[in-house]
Amino acid sequence: MIQPELMPGILLCRHPVTSRKQLLESLCKRVAHHGNLCERLVLDSVLEREKLGSTAIGDGIALPHATIAGATANSTLLATLEQPVNFDSPDGKPVDIIMLILGSDHDGAGHPAALGVVSRQLRAACDILRAADSEAALNDAVTGRLVAA
Repeated sequence: MIQPELMPGILLCRHPVTSRKQLLESLCKRVAHHGNLCERLVLDSVLEREKLGSTAIGDGIALPHATIAGATANSTLLATLEQPVNFDSPDGKPVDIIMLILGSDHDGAGHPAALGVVSRQLRAACDILRAADSEAALNDAVTGRLVAA
């Protein structure tokens, strides 16, 4: 089960982006505003993590993540994309399911430790997530499938 603090606070269904850069900028902007965080700090933190290696895990899924100094809580966003984008995935497949996870610096190893669980749950639910055609359907998929997994 996804830990309650990692359940997506923002859902985007069939988000219209055309590149990895545009995707990360768009998602970081949204989660920064939602969590009352500095947009530049969020984007810079996520890009710094991506420089270490792609956070794509294969099967069209990516889990970009970073720890944000000064954040008081974890923030998460789950998005499906209108069209897949190249994300330097280990299997070479473009990404169309993204879960952005921002951990607080008070969280310790909480959000990194949860990445494996989230990864398995997203892989198990990828067909139902891809079939969602609205945020409401995506919410139903997340609350029904991911919580039960």
